[in-house]
Amino acid sequence: MIATLFTHYHSKRRPLALLFLTLALTACGGDSSNPAPAGVSAREGVVVVATAASDFSSGAVELVSVADKTSSGSYHPTISDIGVTTNGTDYYLYERFQADRVNKVNLDNPALFEWTYSAIDGEDGNSSNPYTLVFAQPDKAYLIRYGSDTAWIVDPTANTEGDFKIGELDLSAYTPDNGVGVPNMSAGTIVDGKLFISLQRLDGSFQPTNTAYVVVFDTSSDTEIDTNQDSGDLKGIPLIGKNPMSLTHHDSLGLLVQNQGAFTPDYTGGIDVVDVNSYAVEQRVDDTAATGLIGSTVIVDATRGYYLSYGGWQNITLRAFNPTSGVVADSAVAGLSAMDLRTLGIGPQGSLWVADATNSKPGLRVIDLVTETQTGFVSTSLLPVDLAFAQQ
Repeated sequence: MIATLFTHYHSKRRPLALLFLTLALTACGGDSSNPAPAGVSAREGVVVVATAASDFSSGAVELVSVADKTSSGSYHPTISDIGVTTNGTDYYLYERFQADRVNKVNLDNPALFEWTYSAIDGEDGNSSNPYTLVFAQPDKAYLIRYGSDTAWIVDPTANTEGDFKIGELDLSAYTPDNGVGVPNMSAGTIVDGKLFISLQRLDGSFQPTNTAYVVVFDTSSDTEIDTNQDSGDLKGIPLIGKNPMSLTHHDSLGLLVQNQGAFTPDYTGGIDVVDVNSYAVEQRVDDTAATGLIGSTVIVDATRGYYLSYGGWQNITLRAFNPTSGVVADSAVAGLSAMDLRTLGIGPQGSLWVADATNSKPGLRVIDLVTETQTGFVSTSLLPVDLAFAQQ
C-alpha cells in the first residue's frame, strides 16, 4: 500500500510514510494488502491545502494530518490560481482562470484524479473561472463559475465529461450595465432546500461600485425564488456591503455574508446577515479603519467568530468578533498581527487553522479555541492559499 502511494507521488515527497502508515493501519486493521490508505480520510481529519508559489508560477495540493500535524508534500502540480473543497472522502481541485477545470480526487487514492472535467462551454467567454461546488446530494451539485453568467448543475458521480453537466442556472439578469459581462458569482451554500449564491457585480474596472446581491433558488425545481427584497425587477436580495466573498450559515444567526469591499480601502464591506426565511438583511459588522477590511471569516458559535482583518498587502491580522452583537475585539488573536495570512478553517477537533503565507516560512498555524494560543505549526512547500477539511 505504501509503495503504491509513493509510486504516484509528485517529486516533493517529504516523508509522509509515518502519517500514512499509522493512519492506514488504523483504518485497515493492519492489512497492508488494502491499496486504499483509508487513513488519509481518517476522520480525525485531513486538511486539504491549496498552495501557490510566491511568484504565482505554480501551485499544488498538500494533505495535512490533523492529529499528527504532518504534511504529505505536493500533489498535482498545476497553476497558482486554484481552490479546494471537500465532500465526504472526496476533494475537488479547481483550476480557475483560463484553466477552467474541475478535478475529483478520492482520499483513498490521493495521488490520482478520479476525473478531470472542463468547466467551460461554447457560450462562455475567455474563462468560466470555476470557483466551487455546492452539493445538494451525491449526484447533484452546483458549480459556481465566477467568469460566467450561468452556474452549472452537475453530477459529480458522472463517469464521462458528457454526463457531468446536467443543467444550468441563468444569472444574466444580474449582470450590471457597467460591468465585465458577468455578475461575478463568488460563493454558494444550501440551507433548507434553498441554494444561496452571492454576486459581486463588479464594474468594468473590476471595482465593487454596484450593489451586490444574494440570489436564491429552490433546489428541487432549480427555479429562482422571488425574495421580494428588491424594489426593481430582480428577485434577489440586495446586500448592504459590497464585494461578497463567502457565505456561512449558522442555525441561530442566519446566513452571514462576508463582504470584502474595495482594497483601496473604501470600507464598503462588512458582514451582512440574511434571514433565510424572510430574506431580510441587516449589517452585523460595519468595516472601518479600526476593524480593517473583513477577510476570510469562520463562525464557532453564536457569540464567537474570527476573521482576517486586512490592513494592506501582507498586513493582515487575526481578529475575534461576536457574530450576534457584531462587537470586534481590539487585540490580535495569538499575536498574529501584520502578517501575510490568507484563509481560516475550523478543524474537526475544534481548533482554528490559519494559512500563513509568509514567504520565508509558509504553513498552517493551529490555534486552540479555548486559550486562543498557538498549539502547532505545519510547514508547507508553497504558500497556503485555501484549505478544506475532509469529513465523514
